[in-house]
Amino acid sequence: MQQDRAGGLMEAFSSEQILDTAGLAGVVLYLGSYALLQAGMLRGSSYTYAILNLCAAGFVLLSLTVAFNLSSAIIQVFWIMISVLGIIRLLWINRRVQFTEEEKALLERVFPDMPRAIARRFLNQGNWIDAEEGAVLLQEGEPVSNLYYLADGRVRIISGGQIVGIINSGLMGEMNVLTGGPASASVQVVSPARLLMISGAMLRRLAQRDSDFRVLLENGMSRDTGRKLMQANRRLSGFTEPDA
Repeated sequence: MQQDRAGGLMEAFSSEQILDTAGLAGVVLYLGSYALLQAGMLRGSSYTYAILNLCAAGFVLLSLTVAFNLSSAIIQVFWIMISVLGIIRLLWINRRVQFTEEEKALLERVFPDMPRAIARRFLNQGNWIDAEEGAVLLQEGEPVSNLYYLADGRVRIISGGQIVGIINSGLMGEMNVLTGGPASASVQVVSPARLLMISGAMLRRLAQRDSDFRVLLENGMSRDTGRKLMQANRRLSGFTEPDA
């Protein structure tokens, strides 16, 4: 009899510990997700943030079975409902968003971490154009008014009257397009090229309205600049322009 009673007490104690631990886990998830959001490591419109909040509310609600509190329980229930609705909304938006093959290639190369809805809004600001040989996209010393993405073809980079490189894919104008500062080099089309052109003024307006977009845009542009610099360094010694 005493053993049964002791066993029941241990089982109750163990269950209470588990539920208390669940509550603490929920608090950690609440605080951790909010800290990551404020640190810019999570986006408020991401699946990860919604799922973390859903789990946090679920754990806290579970812990309330030990010491029930109506106000707290109501908060957790509504937090779960809001998180579920947020996840459903993201699924619905992402299923509606479609990209062309050119757009997919651009996103995979330059903005692989950009959410589909944000990427669609970004790409909608631009126009795909075909540039003929000899066309000048950027002029050294003049304000950068457009961001270009080269999907096909080749362009030469000219600085101080000297050819310093050839590009066959990637961004152009990314270093100063958000400030409207002067181009550090001229960019001239070498062979017929397929490009996406986006107005710098449009990008600045988007970046001002959406801080998440600005971070994603700047990260993508920085990666692309770094990639081009590494390629330029490998070709720096004995550079010769390929045949057109």
